[in-house]
Amino acid sequence: MVNDRLESDLVILQKYTLEDTAELFTAIYESIDRLYPWLPWCHPNYSIAETEEWLKTRPQLWNEGKQFGFSIRNRSCTIVGGCGLGILSPNWSANLGYWIRTGYTGKGYATSATKTLAEFGIKQLQLKRIQIVVSVQNIPSQRVAERAGAFKEGVSRNRLEIHGLAHDAVIYSFIPQDFS
Repeated sequence: MVNDRLESDLVILQKYTLEDTAELFTAIYESIDRLYPWLPWCHPNYSIAETEEWLKTRPQLWNEGKQFGFSIRNRSCTIVGGCGLGILSPNWSANLGYWIRTGYTGKGYATSATKTLAEFGIKQLQLKRIQIVVSVQNIPSQRVAERAGAFKEGVSRNRLEIHGLAHDAVIYSFIPQDFS
């Protein structure tokens, strides 16, 4: 059985549930200006209905072993962001993504969540590679990957499409040896 709650000294990662709808929407909505440039699903008219519909798809993807998504919570259990692993190849590789709510950046939450989630992917899911793909223009997200201990592999040209624009991306990775 896959853990649906992970903890570090700073954050609690909790499997998304439908009960998260209102708080998750609020976290996203107040962060739209910061998230929109980097996340394809985020847009100025983002709605609570989109949050609810997205959350409804999580259990099946989790049960099928395709995606493992978590709210990032501080020690007071307030949702301060989100993170997840999208499985690319079962038992082999995944993409790791994260975002942090406006007002909670710069406090180490993203770094702690990234380390915790990567370790979960390597040790519990037994993945051989976890990658973080970040627009070359998204410096704060690159810093999170670096502080979390991800290995910077290089730049992949036109790797991301965000809101119809091509972005070169920095590729970071974790492999099992990073956690031995």
